[in-house]
This record gives sequence, structure tokens and C-alpha cells, in this order.
Amino acid sequence: MIQSSDTNNELQALISLLDEPDQQTYDKVREHIFVFGSQAVPMLEKAWENSFNELIQQRIENIIHEIQLEKTYHELHTWASLSNTDPLEGFLVFSRYQYPHLDADDIKNQVNRIKRDAWLELNNNLTPLEKIKVLNHIIFDIHQFKCIPEERIALRPLFINNLLETRSGNAHSLGMLYSIIARQLDLPVYGLVLPAEKFILVWVNRGILQLENENYISFYINPENNGSVFTRNEIVSAFKRIKLNIAESAMQPMDDVTLINRFLDVIKMVAVREGDQKKIDEIDYLKSALE
Repeated sequence: MIQSSDTNNELQALISLLDEPDQQTYDKVREHIFVFGSQAVPMLEKAWENSFNELIQQRIENIIHEIQLEKTYHELHTWASLSNTDPLEGFLVFSRYQYPHLDADDIKNQVNRIKRDAWLELNNNLTPLEKIKVLNHIIFDIHQFKCIPEERIALRPLFINNLLETRSGNAHSLGMLYSIIARQLDLPVYGLVLPAEKFILVWVNRGILQLENENYISFYINPENNGSVFTRNEIVSAFKRIKLNIAESAMQPMDDVTLINRFLDVIKMVAVREGDQKKIDEIDYLKSALE
């Protein structure tokens, strides 16, 4: 965004006041900088690089984070308001909460390369199970993605940039990527979070908005086990073994907005575990953008 010299001068004057010792005066300066939004970030970053004052650097970091949080909120709200949400775009916006400077074009190009490799192997004569076998081969064998076993939930594997860079993710991130690629190939594969935060996938017989009878689900897919296929009865049996009953409604595919909301819940769970009240408040704020 091109800024006028007047805007630059005003921002520079405000940034020069970030060493203000009086808290109330500083709060007013911060609020004025915040009004400029994302266009203030480059000048703030430059000021941080040129400063050796820890107080100024900390204040700059806080302002930049607040600006980026607000931007993520508005992007999530805009995305969730669309009648036909793009799951990749939602995954990108979610990941920008932690990595505001991630390269969306590069990520989309990487996803497109995986999709292209699968497209070359698919044809309309294949059965749904055969198509999943092809997709599993491309994702897990050719591109060598793997799911990391987790005794405790970790955040780093949850974000799409880390997943693509390391080829390692958790069930949530890997399952979301799997669904994104499948749906870009017109394969009706949707995400679902079972009780105990277990992310699986569902192959449906028609679009997710036309679920008119109980037989619309063909089978389930486990991203934790290289895309292995299983049935509803196997889910019920697995929960019975741990003495839990699972409702039929808990085995239905979720829409994209609900899934991203559940991704935010994962971050909140970690924040609660670590006693990070600031992050808890931020996640609650972002979750409100999806309502």
C-alpha cells in the first residue's frame, strides 16, 4: 500500500513518542498508531530494528501483534461469512494468527503441485475406495507426509506452513490438508472431529449440504494411519472399548467454519494448559469472528 508523505510523517511522529514514560499518554499514542492498521507495520518494524531501547522494542512488538490480531479477526469474519467457504483460505487465515508473514501464494503453489500429481493418477472409472488409494499413495508415499504421534498436543505441527515445510503434522492439520486436496479434485471428503479431539475424514455420497438420509456416508478415513479406511461400526466399537457411547450426530461431517473453530479450540487447550490468559482471550476473540 502506497502511503502519502503526510501519513508517513504522522506515523513517524507517533512512533517517536513510544518512549513516553507516562502510561496514559503512551496509551493514547498506541491507540493512534493502531488506527493506521497494517500500513503502520513496516514503519514499526523498521523502528524496532533501529532501536536499542528494550521498552520501545517491547511496545512495538505489542502494537504489531495487536494490529495483526485485528487483521486476522476481520479475515476470519469475512471468510466465515461467505456462502461457499474455501477450506484452504480458512486454513491460511488460521495459520496467519501464529505466522502473520507466511507466503500464501507459495503455500497454494505447493498444494497445487500435490493436487496435480493426484489428478494425473485419477480417472472417473475408479471406485471411491480406489480413488482414496490413489490419494493416499500421492500424499503419504510420493510426498511423504506423516502424522506425528502426540502424547501432548503441540502447536507447531498444527499450521499449514509448518506442515508443508516439514511434511509432518498432527491429525488435525494433515486431515485438513487431505480434505482440501480431495475437494479440489472433486472428491467428497470432509473433516470431522470425534470426541477426545480425534480428527478423521468422511467420504460422503453427495454434497455436505444435502444430507437427506442416513446412508450418505460411505466410509471414514484415518489421516493418522496413512489414510486407512474404516466404518461407522468400527468407530462405535472403538469407543465402546474405552467405555464411551458415541452419538450418531458426533459421527457426521463438519462444515469448514466449524473445523477452523475446532482448530482454534486446540490452541486454546494448549493456552489453558500453560496458563496463558492473554492467548486464551485472543482465541476467544478470534472464535467470535466465526459466529
